[in-house]
Amino acid sequence: MIFYTLPPIEIRYPYILLNANRPYISYIRRHHKWIKSVIIDSGVEIFRNPKIKEYPRDHLNKILGLYNECKALGINAYATIPDYPDDYHPRNLWLSGKITNIERTVENVLKITDEHKHINWLIPIQGHYENPRSILKSIERYEEAGILKKYSYFAIANLCTTRRINTIIKTCNLARLFLPDKRLHAFGISLKAAMRLKGIIDSFDSLAWTFPRKPGLASCRGEHERAIYFKNYLQRIKLVIGSPIT
Repeated sequence: MIFYTLPPIEIRYPYILLNANRPYISYIRRHHKWIKSVIIDSGVEIFRNPKIKEYPRDHLNKILGLYNECKALGINAYATIPDYPDDYHPRNLWLSGKITNIERTVENVLKITDEHKHINWLIPIQGHYENPRSILKSIERYEEAGILKKYSYFAIANLCTTRRINTIIKTCNLARLFLPDKRLHAFGISLKAAMRLKGIIDSFDSLAWTFPRKPGLASCRGEHERAIYFKNYLQRIKLVIGSPIT
């Protein structure tokens, strides 16, 4: 299982997560010879603000710009199609009872894959908050539209805020059951959940290593502490799921 993240600038790491809203492009420019793969996240965290209902007009261009920079540096990159989460503020991004965050995400996927056919897209599978079976609606729509035949890498995208292990496990198991031959990524799941998904998903990501294990303590301060926290987190991954880079 591969772990994607964004390390401290001085540490080489082969699997990098970039955010369209906060691109840390200096990292890939500095270490591009050592990087095996990059996932460009769509930046759904903008929807933490309940007043925001749509991506900025130039948002897709930001994602494509990062993707093209990675390719120019010889890096294998996957760009996530902008999706609409339901877990920050449930139903806030629904347009109606029939046009929910799922339908909006699927519409984006169909439109963008048609307009940009030669991009390595990471296809988001959205669902409703704390409802594992809702992802089947996304998968069904993708099958009807031919997306399942065209793409091999799919991301379970409705688990970023939940810490209910059973919800995470059930959702990922359903995705694997209905997508047995696809590569599966899980956005933003906890390490505790990831340890129970070995053999179910192929990759996951997190930036949670910036926080100490003991509750109540401050996040890391400065590059020296960031390096220590990151190395410690990789050791934790090795203990619970094996190597983070295989």
